[in-house]
Amino acid sequence: MAINRETREDLMRDATAYVRRLMIRDSQTEEAIFVGNRKQGGWSVYFGEDPVYQFNAQGKLRRAHFEEQNYAASDGKLLLLHRGRSGGHVEIQRIYSVDTERLMLADCHKRLNELAELMQSGPIEVADRFPADDRELVADLLESIRAASSDLQIADVANT
Repeated sequence: MAINRETREDLMRDATAYVRRLMIRDSQTEEAIFVGNRKQGGWSVYFGEDPVYQFNAQGKLRRAHFEEQNYAASDGKLLLLHRGRSGGHVEIQRIYSVDTERLMLADCHKRLNELAELMQSGPIEVADRFPADDRELVADLLESIRAASSDLQIADVANT
């Protein structure tokens, strides 16, 4: 996730860590949704600028950007990463809130289910895909989304 929360870069062009990328539009909301697969099997979904959910290869939530805040998994919990300055140094505080975690997981579950329904309900508006000739991309990403939403779990570590 970008540290600078201004306009996000062009994910289809710039997010090269995602070796398979898909940009779709929800025709009802006009929201742009980006889904990308990493080479090691992890994947992410960006619902516009916010929220963003990132998963490891096992489909467990490892990072999130939710309500303009960054979160990282640690020991099966999602911790708020709060940046502060002290004596000229940047310090990152890790703060846990069970209520925020529940709210975020409920939002993630709901959005993943809605995205799965959108993707399987018929023709979707694919704004862009990479590689352009990857005809299995939608089906593969749909499988990852369904698996994660059916058993939404938090990873033990944020980086995998």
